[in-house]
Amino acid sequence: MSNRINQCIRIANVLLLAAIMLLSFAAIALPAARASDLTAAEQCDREAGSEFDLERNRSFPAVSTEDIRIGIALSACREAYNQNGDARTQFQLARVLDKAGQKVQSRRILEEAARGGHALAMVNYGALLAEAGEAETAFDLYQRAAAAGNILAAYNLGVAYRDGVGTDADGALAIRWFERASIAGDDVAAFNLAVMLDEGKAVPEDNLEAAKFYGLAAERGNVDAMINLGLMFESGEGVRRNPVAAQELFRQAANRGDPLGQQKLDPIATGSVLRTAMLAKMDQSK
Repeated sequence: MSNRINQCIRIANVLLLAAIMLLSFAAIALPAARASDLTAAEQCDREAGSEFDLERNRSFPAVSTEDIRIGIALSACREAYNQNGDARTQFQLARVLDKAGQKVQSRRILEEAARGGHALAMVNYGALLAEAGEAETAFDLYQRAAAAGNILAAYNLGVAYRDGVGTDADGALAIRWFERASIAGDDVAAFNLAVMLDEGKAVPEDNLEAAKFYGLAAERGNVDAMINLGLMFESGEGVRRNPVAAQELFRQAANRGDPLGQQKLDPIATGSVLRTAMLAKMDQSK
């Protein structure tokens, strides 16, 4: 009787082990099956969607340039492109080709995507045109992309109006576009806006507003903004003097490797640097 019971237990254990193995195989096979169910366009979206692209397929996480898997992405995006892919597919293929070092093909397909109305493609293609001296055409592309809500386009318009590239210089419009980009999350736009207000070039000087936008950029990790706002708190320019806040900003900048931030935190080291420079001058005068 006990032998029969033991035999039944052994059979049950074998069946249980077999069931576990089948479930394990199914779990392994499931992602592959799901991947195979994707269309070429969806695979391209998964492998090459940019975080700066408001039009990307949000069913998949954005892929940074350094994380693009060239072989997989190129195969998927080429196939999607050959299947009459839309402007987003064209942009993503151009992005992968650029990462692969195929610059001529990338530029040609990027132009297709820009002509197809893809906002980020218009920004990137506009930047290429600006480098080639076609600033006015680039400016037109930035305007169209900014109208579609692209943050990088808004920033580029701010630069264009500030420097008079592709259009007449206009400080007020530069401020407007930098502000739009900074509110949308661009730390560099916030920093540039603060610099314009801080220096009073092309717009009236407004140190209080400058401090506000330096603070916004610093909160987003912009080291230059940390230093400039720290200097304002140190001197009391445009804000109430606050040495403690200044030191905290210098510390944050120093932690990110900024040499001025490190010097501001280490007056002994700063003095050492000055003494070394003085000794060098004395040696030269001998």
